[in-house]
Amino acid sequence: MDLNYKTVNIFPSFVHLFDVNGFDEIKNQLIDYAYDFKKRDPEGVSFSNEGGWQSPDFSVNDENDVLHHFLINCLAGFPVIDESFNIKLRAWVNINKPGDCNIKHNHPTCDLAGVLWIKCPENSGNIIFYNPTGFEAYNEINSYNSDFKNKNNFCHTYLFPPVEGRILIFPSHLQHRVKKNMSNEDRISVSFNLQ
Repeated sequence: MDLNYKTVNIFPSFVHLFDVNGFDEIKNQLIDYAYDFKKRDPEGVSFSNEGGWQSPDFSVNDENDVLHHFLINCLAGFPVIDESFNIKLRAWVNINKPGDCNIKHNHPTCDLAGVLWIKCPENSGNIIFYNPTGFEAYNEINSYNSDFKNKNNFCHTYLFPPVEGRILIFPSHLQHRVKKNMSNEDRISVSFNLQ
């Protein structure tokens, strides 16, 4: 039988990826910022981190603060958000030593969530996202061939390796975790919530 076949993707989950040009120029300032923050609050807080350090969250609004200024400028260039929307941003710093990770979680108090990778040596831990329909679509996902699943990113999980100077923004409901830091150095990132 002769068939005309096509697929139409509906209701996708968008992950926005920004690579900051010239990141090396500010990288060391942001690394120092993270360690200085930890010195001021060595206890930090514990949410999704297993063994790592997380700062308390803070409102991003101080143009005179190096991290605030950097995030504000990066997100001002978010090309697909309508200019009529006022973005509010809360962030926190993460330092994960070798062996540390972040357990599966989501960000229920915001619309979008994100991460900025500042320092990420090789093997310092990929971020893994879980398909929000993974339970309901378990058999459907398994029934498709690898080519179809790869072409449509229709799988149980999807991962992104960390890249220094890269920002990833994603729907806050997406469950995700960060694999164990298997390098011999700290992984440093900034996570944030957007409303």
